[in-house]
Amino acid sequence: MNNNILICVSGLTPQIVTESLFCLAVKEKIPIHEVYVITTTRGRDVILGKDSHPSTPKSPLKKEIENLCEKYKLKMPLFKENDNHIIVAKEESIELPDIRSDKDNILFPNKVCDFLRTKTSDPYNVLFCSITGGRKSMSVHMANALSLFAREKDRLIHVLTKEENEFKGFYPMNKKEAKDLQIADIPFVRLRSLLSNELKGSELLKSKFDEIVEYTQSQLKALAPSNKLIIDIERRELRFGNDSIILEPMEFLFYYYFVDSKIRGFNKISVHNFTSDETRIQFIEYYNEFFPNIYIKSRDWFEKGFSKEDFRIKRSKVNTKIQKLIDDKDVSQMYIIDVNKKYGDSTYFIQAPKERFLIK
Repeated sequence: MNNNILICVSGLTPQIVTESLFCLAVKEKIPIHEVYVITTTRGRDVILGKDSHPSTPKSPLKKEIENLCEKYKLKMPLFKENDNHIIVAKEESIELPDIRSDKDNILFPNKVCDFLRTKTSDPYNVLFCSITGGRKSMSVHMANALSLFAREKDRLIHVLTKEENEFKGFYPMNKKEAKDLQIADIPFVRLRSLLSNELKGSELLKSKFDEIVEYTQSQLKALAPSNKLIIDIERRELRFGNDSIILEPMEFLFYYYFVDSKIRGFNKISVHNFTSDETRIQFIEYYNEFFPNIYIKSRDWFEKGFSKEDFRIKRSKVNTKIQKLIDDKDVSQMYIIDVNKKYGDSTYFIQAPKERFLIK
């Protein structure tokens, strides 16, 4: 059974919470089981009916939700006047009073991102995220975070009413007011499938919103149809878009070794793997098949294999040339020979999926 959750961003007008609840539970007859509000410190005071400004409501939001449910015969959703349901972005122990500065616009989306990531991890939860209230930047942050984590059934909504009814009450009191209150679904791009494997990993689960955005952007760039690296064996050439570079024979074989290993399902290679006799034999096979008529100055590796210094030098040269070939840093990072550093057990790999390589 689904657990339907209403999540709202709110500033000084908590009426948007009850209006969203009314549209879903009364007009669309979708039972809402839980309600959460993401806000600021002052927004929390408004929700609790404790704000001193004459223009803000003095009735607590929880009381108005109870009144709505009583009037329209709804089951009361779970909503408590605590930090679990009224969520205020914090930096360590300091709560966010408003969303104004660049710093605020990093802290707030991190909080929204963390909350939505948690709620979407449960397959039984269905999210209804309302962007009607709060500052415009708060709504943007909600929409962006939902774009990263939403499943197919999660919705982004906006509630509209006629100007004369705006914030007059917490919910419609008659048929005319109810008719004037409309809910609109906001289309948005769902990127969860792009991040699905990484979302299961501990590193991205710990990441902040801006870090996930940066990672997602690099993934989108790498997936562009034109962003495919062509490996021309006969020419010893790497082509990307309209640009190309020619590698020295051993540099080409070194890079081909990593691409070939990735295609065969071995994407993490240690220096120990590279200096093994098995790798020496693999390179001899490459050499005899691809470049039988090319003389390579140093051929000690035929008998002795490769050293750690060989690995370091070849990786550095190849990566430098790939970075010159692909001038977009985010994209080139996907094609260089990257490293997962771990003391005594570092491994080397190419980030780009195997489908992004075309071998000719």
